[in-house]
Amino acid sequence: MVTLIAFVVALGVLITIHELGHYGVARACGVKILKFSFGFGPVLWSKKFGKDQTEWMISALPLGGYVSMLDERDEKVKVLPEEAHRAFDRQSVFKRFAIVAAGPAANLILAVLIYAAMAMAGQPEIRPVMAEPVTHSQAAQLGVKPLDRVLSLNGKTVEGLEDLNWLILENAGVRDVPMQLLRGGDRATIYWDLSELQLDNEKVSPFEQLGIRLHLGSPMFFNIQSGSAAEAAGIQEGDAVIAVNGRYGASPQELLEIIRRNGSNALQLVLEDKEGNIRTVSVTPRLGEAKASDGSIERRPLLGVYVGIKPDIVWIKKGPIEALGVGISRIGSITKTTYNAVRDMVIGKASTQSLSGPVTIADWAGKSAQLGWRTYLSFLAMISVSLGLLNLLPIPLLDGGHLLYYSLEILRGRPLPESVMLAGQKIGLFIVLLLGALALSNDFLRLLE
Repeated sequence: MVTLIAFVVALGVLITIHELGHYGVARACGVKILKFSFGFGPVLWSKKFGKDQTEWMISALPLGGYVSMLDERDEKVKVLPEEAHRAFDRQSVFKRFAIVAAGPAANLILAVLIYAAMAMAGQPEIRPVMAEPVTHSQAAQLGVKPLDRVLSLNGKTVEGLEDLNWLILENAGVRDVPMQLLRGGDRATIYWDLSELQLDNEKVSPFEQLGIRLHLGSPMFFNIQSGSAAEAAGIQEGDAVIAVNGRYGASPQELLEIIRRNGSNALQLVLEDKEGNIRTVSVTPRLGEAKASDGSIERRPLLGVYVGIKPDIVWIKKGPIEALGVGISRIGSITKTTYNAVRDMVIGKASTQSLSGPVTIADWAGKSAQLGWRTYLSFLAMISVSLGLLNLLPIPLLDGGHLLYYSLEILRGRPLPESVMLAGQKIGLFIVLLLGALALSNDFLRLLE
């Protein structure tokens, strides 16, 4: 039920905003609006409002919508002589271009405002700090070191993990992408080759493809056992491990592995307490019984503590102007990533299996709603951008197809022949149906998997 409600709300908001974009600019251009419908198919509710008695409708199939304008080409509509100047087809090509472009533009503007609002509200993010890279990976070959903090990628500032993720995606296909790192007190620059980054690989993330491991936080000690080696060494509740035996940036799992390998030899730990004070302690593990991963009891070196994680979190909050810049930047990243993905599919570098249809989108809507309002808003913004960009594709039947016609009309100084436009509509219908069938088949294959 949550999935269905989240999906319907998302569609309702995005479609309404899209159609209101067409509606608002058409009204501003003096065009008479006959109908405004949310959804297709049988009309469930309708009512006429305003001076022009525009009919507002809710229809049965919430997978689209439309704005019906006065148009002399519509044989079902009688255009009175005194209203002919308000017909859509009587407007200048520039006004028609603006009216059609307003729908996708409204979706992009909505996404900018959502991202800007989230940036103003502030959010905690994982700090973009590197851990030990994967052996023989590109990260290892470039000399990435534990605790390297990412400052920028290709000239754009990286504040949190989300920034880093989007910037890697938008630079996919590019060689020699500079990344500036803060290493100790110094700055270092490395150059990534992202030309072979696979955007359609759902099983291996871009970070994994590059061999990047992230330092999500330091190991933290809690539940110090009485009489244990940890207590004897003066380890306190909440102490975070900065380094163990000279190794900085170890994860909790790596710390436990070092303790096992170290045996009964003394460990040198650099610790940070709750107040941020740094100290070094020496602790010698003691042999004791512990449960192995298979459930059996084994003897191994123990400190007598529980090991958790102290997340390396940074709180990011922006003022109104900065937040608007964040929204615009995020739309730019999504647009570039989408272009890269479409380009790779067209040239055969990426599989069309990454195309998603309504079933997958509904699933994402439900999952994001269950994770909280912030995740759901991010999903809404992402789908709004996707809807805007999809409609801008130069395919007849979509807004982008009409914009292509109007662009050619501006260049030629006169409209395209009716026969050309009709042929384009047929081609566009075939492409849209083909893409729809492909997306749906991908949806059902994911369900079967």
